[in-house]
Amino acid sequence: MLLFFFKTKKEDFMAQKKHIVALVLGGVVLALVFFAAGVVSSQLLGNHLVNTYNAQQNGALATQATQLYSLMQKEANDPPNDSQALSGVLNGLLKSNNDQYARFLDKKQLSSYSDEMAGQFGGIGVVLGEKSGTCIVNQVYPDTPAEKAGLQAGDYFYKIGDVTSESWTTQKVQAAVKGGVGTDVTLTMQRPFAKGEMPQDIKYVFGNPYTVTIKRAVINVPNTESKMIDGKVGYVRLYQFNEKSTEDLRTAYEKLIGQGATSLILDLRDNPGGDLTQAVGVASLWLDSGQSVVQIKSRVDGTSVLKASGKKLSKDLPLVVLVNANSASASEIVSGALQDYKRATLVGTTTFGKACVQTEMPFGDGAVFMTTADYLTAKGRNINAKGVTPDVKLAMDIANESDQVKDTQLQKALDLAQGKTH
Repeated sequence: MLLFFFKTKKEDFMAQKKHIVALVLGGVVLALVFFAAGVVSSQLLGNHLVNTYNAQQNGALATQATQLYSLMQKEANDPPNDSQALSGVLNGLLKSNNDQYARFLDKKQLSSYSDEMAGQFGGIGVVLGEKSGTCIVNQVYPDTPAEKAGLQAGDYFYKIGDVTSESWTTQKVQAAVKGGVGTDVTLTMQRPFAKGEMPQDIKYVFGNPYTVTIKRAVINVPNTESKMIDGKVGYVRLYQFNEKSTEDLRTAYEKLIGQGATSLILDLRDNPGGDLTQAVGVASLWLDSGQSVVQIKSRVDGTSVLKASGKKLSKDLPLVVLVNANSASASEIVSGALQDYKRATLVGTTTFGKACVQTEMPFGDGAVFMTTADYLTAKGRNINAKGVTPDVKLAMDIANESDQVKDTQLQKALDLAQGKTH
């Protein structure tokens, strides 16, 4: 599964003064790497782009791009086709200001992305990310082909089908593992740690390969996992921020409150973010109407403040929030706001530190995504490249999250929720 970028049309974005924007996923899973700066002929670029260059007295750029594209067709060992060249030049231009999250999606890629945003797609059931120059598994969804095949968070891709690489990108892996429902994909994965012994800050090195054949399936992406613990603590894990997240979370908590929950735990560990609108909605479950959730700073539109909607849960119960180094973007907005107002106690490790906003704008036959603003927490803290520091710091092997007894972060959260420790 590819990282989640949520749709925000430019016209809607402007009309609502950027009150609806899209956040790129943060953490180790966040840095999407697309085609390197590419070149293309003026014919491929299209008259609108060439005219833009000329209007800005950058005609030399288009001319040199045309010349280089022609030279590549003559001399390059593996010259790009038209589609590759167009995607390359657009992505190269988008990244020319060092915006690591900017990218262009063509019609096919945009369609695939839209399927994911709807919460259902064909694949194996993992969240992809990048670290140390290659693609890793950041998260494996429960009851999916990937889980059944034994993939774990931290595994990274070495061979897909007949193609071997030590520098896979999330885009290439996504394209390779997706396919017809019921068809097989063979993966050779590298596991740089023994099962159940993955350190929080592991340095990825190649080793411990294993090969599995996985049958692709329709993946219904779960938003939440919920349960009552010890008969009185309502626990909900939120996997992502998509268009259903706020209501799914509300439904899960109201059910647990109805069953007698006297305190709550929100698990945002490994949640790489998503839709800012949903981040505001989730924070609103615990904040009073009108309280700030996040501050948005834009070069174009100045600073705006997004506030809680007032649609709180039916009961104001004590809350503990679990976070780790993979909690990013929208997860940091929610945890930061709840911490700013002392509405929750944060437990775990410092979050990723992803504090910028991406917007989707229609372009050509697809769409471009680019950074359009930065954000601060509700009370103005700058967490970019710093992250949100939890109130109770407690490191833990990520692999232990699946075992409630070994999950020391969860155990600490339970103690706090039940008033057993301070």
